[in-house]
Amino acid sequence: MMRPDDTQQFEAPRTREMRRVVAVRQTRRMLVLALGGTLIVAGLALMVLPGPGIAVLFLGLTVLSWEFPAAKRLLFKMKMKVKQLRNSRSRTRR
Repeated sequence: MMRPDDTQQFEAPRTREMRRVVAVRQTRRMLVLALGGTLIVAGLALMVLPGPGIAVLFLGLTVLSWEFPAAKRLLFKMKMKVKQLRNSRSRTRR
């Protein structure tokens, strides 16, 4: 029969492991936010400066979509708009 004190030795490693997992997730989320945010700011700057601004914006949204569902939805909407533009341009050329 286990005494109440014996259960504490089994709980501590589990709690430490959960804290480590949470810390790793938060660190990854912050790194993704920093990288994606930097790419989006760079993409916005490249819209007025010479460079591939739209491509960098898409790349920034792609990075953010790894962790943030709102960024994934926005990226999907942007892709659909690009497809619509391509289809409308191909119709006018004919």
